[in-house]
Amino acid sequence: MTLVMEPLAPWLRDLNRYFSSGGTGTTGFFPLADVLVTDEDVSIHMDVPGVSQENLQVEFENDVLTVRGERPFPYRIEDGDRVSQRIERSFGKFERVIRMPKGLDPGAIEASLVGGVLHLQIPKPEPLKPHRIEIGGAESEQRTLEGSAT
Repeated sequence: MTLVMEPLAPWLRDLNRYFSSGGTGTTGFFPLADVLVTDEDVSIHMDVPGVSQENLQVEFENDVLTVRGERPFPYRIEDGDRVSQRIERSFGKFERVIRMPKGLDPGAIEASLVGGVLHLQIPKPEPLKPHRIEIGGAESEQRTLEGSAT
């Protein structure tokens, strides 16, 4: 049996290049996220181990949540150092963009970073309820406008 390996498709080569982290031999860091939507709120749990609060930025605009940050490369390797390395963890800058349900209030977002997990909780607004409007006056009442023609 002969195993024939196909060359990488151009889109896969571009994807690998996109996630390259500048010569460390690893791919760029891409934090995984869980998004839970209930009747009361939307909660996001994103794994960002090794990322400090100072290296995270959260924005919410036009029903789009954007989380940007950087997981810095933790090792200092000087030019000329002889270092044997096997680096499997990923590092680098990242950006996650998540579309949110319509009508969420950006000012109501609660965020925390505990144990390498970013927690975001966004309460859903109260649903609009029908409001009955009373119409005043009876059909039998008619107003007469008095005035003079000039």
